[in-house]
Amino acid sequence: MKAILWIIGSIGTIVIAIILLFIYEMTPNASLETKAKELGDDYIQKHFDGQAEVYDVLYDNMGNHEFDYAAKVTHKKTGVNFLIYETRDSQVMKDTYASSYYEEQLERDLQPFVKDMEDVVSHLVHISDVPKYQGEDSLPDLKDLNFVPNVIIDLDRAALDDDEEKMEELFVFMKENLRIERGGGRFVYDPSSGDEMLQMSY
Repeated sequence: MKAILWIIGSIGTIVIAIILLFIYEMTPNASLETKAKELGDDYIQKHFDGQAEVYDVLYDNMGNHEFDYAAKVTHKKTGVNFLIYETRDSQVMKDTYASSYYEEQLERDLQPFVKDMEDVVSHLVHISDVPKYQGEDSLPDLKDLNFVPNVIIDLDRAALDDDEEKMEELFVFMKENLRIERGGGRFVYDPSSGDEMLQMSY
């Protein structure tokens, strides 16, 4: 009996330790958050002439990005929200202003197409990092660049037979109306439908 109680106690201790470790890993460090804000403020003064402000900090506790902490920033003139951060491995300062700027522009430009679709929950545009324009807020017109944006449309429904045709219509709109020569699209269906996302490119 004592051996059984000892085993149960040991297992309980291990489980509690795992839970406490998980909570610790998920909880942001206040001093590192402060450092991220200070780095963001310094970066803004050097590269954006003070024309932006830090409003929060993003803590990446899942390792999805190349940083642990990033300053969440709003550009005062354009209203674009973006990130400023120090990379985890190389300690290089970076910002996502250019990609966020063009993503928000494309999301607005796509609104006329998306509003005619049924069951749309949201639509987002993803553009990979734009290293050429790090630290710059004077950006060229989108049509003068060669970006390959990916449009992600969340749908509150299952897949339909004509979804590939609808995706092709999206690509025609992007090419003819937005002058985007290459791009991609993704329809993400209601998880309860069991349907896999539809992903295409042109």
